[in-house]
Amino acid sequence: MTGSRPSWLLLISGALILLWAGLAWVAEILLRDGQAIAYYLFRTQDVQALLMGGGALMLAGLFAGGGRTGTNWRWARDGRMVGALILLFALLAWSGNYWLLEGYALSRDEQVAKFGAAAMEQGWLGWQIPRQWVEYRRAIMPEFFSPFGADHVWSSAYLPLNSAFRAFWGLVADEALAGPVLLVAGLTALWRVALRLFPDRPDAVAVTLLMALCSTQLLVTGMTPYAMTAHFALNMVWLALVLRGGAWGHGAAGLVALILAGLHQYHYPFPFLLPFLFWFALGRRWGALAFHAGVLGLAILIWAKLWPSMLADLFGPPADIRPSAGVADKVDSLFDRLIARWHPLLHLSRFLAWNNLLLVPLALVGLGRMDWRRALRGEHVALPLAMGAFGMAALAMDQGYGWGYRYLHAFLGSFALLAGYGWTKLRRPGGEARSPLLAASVVVALLTGSFLMARAHHYVVPYAAAHRLILSADADVVLVDPRGGRFVTDLARGREGVPVGRPMVMALGQLDEELVDHLCDRYSIAIFDSSAFLPMGLSAVPWDSEPIADLRAHMEKRGCGRTLAPALE
Repeated sequence: MTGSRPSWLLLISGALILLWAGLAWVAEILLRDGQAIAYYLFRTQDVQALLMGGGALMLAGLFAGGGRTGTNWRWARDGRMVGALILLFALLAWSGNYWLLEGYALSRDEQVAKFGAAAMEQGWLGWQIPRQWVEYRRAIMPEFFSPFGADHVWSSAYLPLNSAFRAFWGLVADEALAGPVLLVAGLTALWRVALRLFPDRPDAVAVTLLMALCSTQLLVTGMTPYAMTAHFALNMVWLALVLRGGAWGHGAAGLVALILAGLHQYHYPFPFLLPFLFWFALGRRWGALAFHAGVLGLAILIWAKLWPSMLADLFGPPADIRPSAGVADKVDSLFDRLIARWHPLLHLSRFLAWNNLLLVPLALVGLGRMDWRRALRGEHVALPLAMGAFGMAALAMDQGYGWGYRYLHAFLGSFALLAGYGWTKLRRPGGEARSPLLAASVVVALLTGSFLMARAHHYVVPYAAAHRLILSADADVVLVDPRGGRFVTDLARGREGVPVGRPMVMALGQLDEELVDHLCDRYSIAIFDSSAFLPMGLSAVPWDSEPIADLRAHMEKRGCGRTLAPALE
């Protein structure tokens, strides 16, 4: 046992995190202070976690440099121990859907995933719009609808496989099991990859696993319907199969890539997969290069061309909006978002805060101390992992909602493996990398993770309560007036993804005076507005809409609709 001494890794990492948080606060809050959700979440969640965690790392760094040099890391090779940890993590994710998020899918992205699953559980890809609601279709489903046959069918704008997986678990057990099952698959694959890459370094395997198991982002996103959990899991399964090699390994990886592309948007897996084509070329593995390039081409053909054609055959030609599934549309959208919304200090703060605070520092060590000669000969898998992970981080696009930074979610396994590499570069005779500093990072991750989950619960619960209030209204139709609130239009949804029922819930901003009059003449109307949602604690934003205000004045003039009272639980 050595005496306590400073850990420079913890001290420097903590100091840099505090510096990052300070720069982000000055650049994004003091100088800009926007009203977008990213600014709100940074102020109320991320910067507080970064300050708390960075300070805790520095405090721990004063004492965690010494420790037992012969620490027993054998648990990281014990399948029973690792399996128990992974199952515990997955169980926490499954139960957290209920005790943390109250079973509520907060964002429109999540709601549409549930919508798709609900339709598939009924044996179809969409919902026939009842005749009496055709003119109200955009008020009932305002966003993320497929354009194909949109004037008579509701169907999802997303590709089907994430919803299909959720539908399967909804039929056999509980739809909320979909994310946790994928976590088991992804974490098991990550462990297998770490064993292959670090055969003589059980400590590096342990670091890789703990970076993933300490990720609040991985845990909380696994509680949700987001497709990001599937992207993380299948990326790691793909990597495990490619490293296994052989015809079976590469063939199965090709199938996984096709599934990846069909989860929700076909281009999402490309930033992870494309660097491996470069890696195959560097290693002169021409057969693997040709095969996997062909698989990606096939993925584009299936999901960007054949799938829309099938929807057009099933539902009819596009209506309401122009289809935007083409490659050129995706490229244009990417550049538009980069030019208008590139704020790396703001968006990457969320990734830092929602993961182990040593994840990125260790990954940077792994990148900086990479054996570049081996890497450029295609012998070092850290190169394509780093190209994808840090390349995507450099884009730093606005994500809207997300528990952590979900545009890097698919690369959590990559960052964890790079952190394992970084650990091996620090662990040397006389070096400081010992188990106490890793234990300190775990304790800090539990501290910041508990805070962030409490803040997530605090944010979600009022929306879940508002959703229950709307669905409990004794009215044929509930009109959602979103003025003064953040993402209140997202409350225009039915039960468990099903768009029809009583009450029919509609976004008032999607209606005009004629449509409102038709409703008032035929149905009982309730209105959900700021008089209800602000007392319930929904996030407030000072905005107004003249068209909505005019509609409300018209309804009041003719005595149509009663305002729902807030449910104060």
